[in-house]
Amino acid sequence: MIILVTSAIPLFGNPDRVIHTTHDFRIGTFRCPVDHPEFRTAGPIEGYTVVFPRSAVWIQHADRPAFVADPGVVTIYNRSQPYTRKALAAEGDRSDWLSLSRELAVSIVAAIDPAAAANPEGPFPMAFGPSSSELYFQQRLLFSRAIRGSIGAFELEQEVLLLAGSALERAMLGGGPARARRSGAMRDLVEAARAEIARDPFSRRTIREIAAGLGASPFHLCRAFRRLTGLTLHHYQLELRARLALEHIDGPGRDLSRLAQDLGFSSHSHFSAAFRRRMGRTPSRARAQLRLVPRAIG
Repeated sequence: MIILVTSAIPLFGNPDRVIHTTHDFRIGTFRCPVDHPEFRTAGPIEGYTVVFPRSAVWIQHADRPAFVADPGVVTIYNRSQPYTRKALAAEGDRSDWLSLSRELAVSIVAAIDPAAAANPEGPFPMAFGPSSSELYFQQRLLFSRAIRGSIGAFELEQEVLLLAGSALERAMLGGGPARARRSGAMRDLVEAARAEIARDPFSRRTIREIAAGLGASPFHLCRAFRRLTGLTLHHYQLELRARLALEHIDGPGRDLSRLAQDLGFSSHSHFSAAFRRRMGRTPSRARAQLRLVPRAIG
């Protein structure tokens, strides 16, 4: 989320960090604590931007319903997109972003939906879309390599194009059931449930407790959630736990058995199986890939 104008506040500084920039794209990280003076409106967006959340917050684009931006989605912004942010987790907004030139953004969208590319207010027609586990991991791997300087310029350009294209294609063509086609009341219930789980994915609350807090029956909540997301509440919770595990497995000296316990899994084998099912690799393999620092070529 690239800030066009930022006040000089030495205590907090700029929440954006640009990692790499070219004529066609920029990539960077966004780390904005809840108490940052610009937390609510850290904008406007400078480029055509695809954001990969690493924590959970509420995001609302102008004239659109608010939604939960968590590691299960990508958030999407046209240039100068007005939006607001509301805290959901204590850690604030942590995310990584790809910002594209208009020419590059239009060219990607045109390959997916030519009508959307012709929209003068676009070209991105949606505010967010689903992110697969593999897409999330590949994004984390790319940024890890970019930060460590272990990827050449030619390969980085290629991977940014593929990553942005995959994220936009899933959002525009539907990587899962489309929430927008459902009733407003059902959508609001499901977003509220996502917020409750994303606020603390490691909580041991029951479905009955979550449903009671939302004023719904457990059955109605389970049915609505599966209809709109394509996932059960339990699978959604496991998806978040697996993706958030990437925040910890790369740390020095981290014991995976202890990490499994900290993340709410019953055992190391349960953690390893759940992680592999969603990430396509074991936790130890993911850690090895994230730590791999090949020499950049080109």
